[in-house]
Amino acid sequence: MAHRSRPPQENDPVHSFLTHAARIMQETQFIIDSLPNVEMFSVERALRQLHAVHYVLINLDDDWLEQDEVEGLIDSVVASGLSLERFQTTLPPPRNIGTSRDVHTGGRPRYVLDLDHAIELHAMGNPWDAVADALGVCRRTLYYHLERAGLSPERPAFTEMDNETLDEHVAEISLKHPLAGKSIVQGHLKAQGLHIPVVHVQESLRRVDAIGVIIR
Repeated sequence: MAHRSRPPQENDPVHSFLTHAARIMQETQFIIDSLPNVEMFSVERALRQLHAVHYVLINLDDDWLEQDEVEGLIDSVVASGLSLERFQTTLPPPRNIGTSRDVHTGGRPRYVLDLDHAIELHAMGNPWDAVADALGVCRRTLYYHLERAGLSPERPAFTEMDNETLDEHVAEISLKHPLAGKSIVQGHLKAQGLHIPVVHVQESLRRVDAIGVIIR
């Protein structure tokens, strides 16, 4: 996708700011993608940086930048900040997510597992041991439920794709869903029949992020 290139200027403060802001947004996105397994001080530091970037953006006056571009950047910063603030104010999720007990079977209650959620977690790159732990059961129990449902524990083979082609797909998804993170983007790719490792999706998102596109 073609885009304008900013004329090279030495000691251009706006270009320097956008470069620094892009790095902050990349680091912030990494923190968001890692939730809830992050230290609280990392969240607080990222929020302070986002507030600073937001302040500069709303007061930015530059003839080269289009207003809708600036507003798009502001929206991205605000969305990232809201994600971190929600994490700050929300209690940690309970264990055994997607697991309940069937109390109508008689005798020992039987587990009822959310197998769709289990497969989604596994497709994101989590090993079955970790998925089973998240559901509050052992791996053997999880395998048993998968087998009963006629589902295979094998992960689909990943689609071979070069970075340029992947970036085109990810950029198209990001344009339609600008606030989507790596898991959501990976889900859209999967819906297209493309099985891409989540780490590759995350790297692609960093390459096609909004601020990075403007300063390149």
